[in-house]
Amino acid sequence: MPNTLTEASLTRPGIAALLRRGRAELLAGMSPTPQVLQRGDILVQMEEPHEFVYAIESGWLSRSRTVSDGRRQIILLFLPREVCGIKTIFMTHQPDAIEALTPASTRRIHYQEACDLAAKDFAVAIYLAWQLAQDERHLHNWNVRLGRANGEERLAAFLLELRNRLAALGVASAGSRYGLPLTQQQIGDHIGLTTVHVGRLLRRFRELEMVDIRSNEVVFLANVRLLEEIARPMQDLVGE
Repeated sequence: MPNTLTEASLTRPGIAALLRRGRAELLAGMSPTPQVLQRGDILVQMEEPHEFVYAIESGWLSRSRTVSDGRRQIILLFLPREVCGIKTIFMTHQPDAIEALTPASTRRIHYQEACDLAAKDFAVAIYLAWQLAQDERHLHNWNVRLGRANGEERLAAFLLELRNRLAALGVASAGSRYGLPLTQQQIGDHIGLTTVHVGRLLRRFRELEMVDIRSNEVVFLANVRLLEEIARPMQDLVGE
């Protein structure tokens, strides 16, 4: 049965206006000049001190952790209009790296200035807490998928989660197609599968006319409803 909940409907009505005001105040306190990143640039270095919180103006970024033998897990993906690096408010060193997956631009605010804004304005404090709750929600979803989902479910949930997030951010075409600036290796690093397994599943999805990836663009095909059925047990209340 289709889920009729939306991202907006999950937010308690009493804080919706606070969130809008808190976001506006936080952005107003950030650097006026964007920091421009190229694909592969590291915004936050793993295991090193860092002191800034960022708003993403354009491009895609990832939070990842690499272990000593080179294996990497992409933990979260950050999209335009989202905020990242909030943990710098609480931690002197950062356990994960934040990397640009595409050319990107960000603006930043020093963690102490963010704290000062939050102390003066409850709306800023509640917005920062809400953003952390969103990150935690994504992590909970992927904890379930990595622990309990098979490969088909993981990949289907991944492709549909991005569709829904981009649609919520105002990308009008996301329901039928969207750009995906990740390699099959990076997809595998996020959903816990080998590159070979990702490629095999994508071929199967294409053969069943569910979805295809063409020139870094996800295109939903005639049988997309089957993809949604595969992903449904691994999605949360609003389909992520």
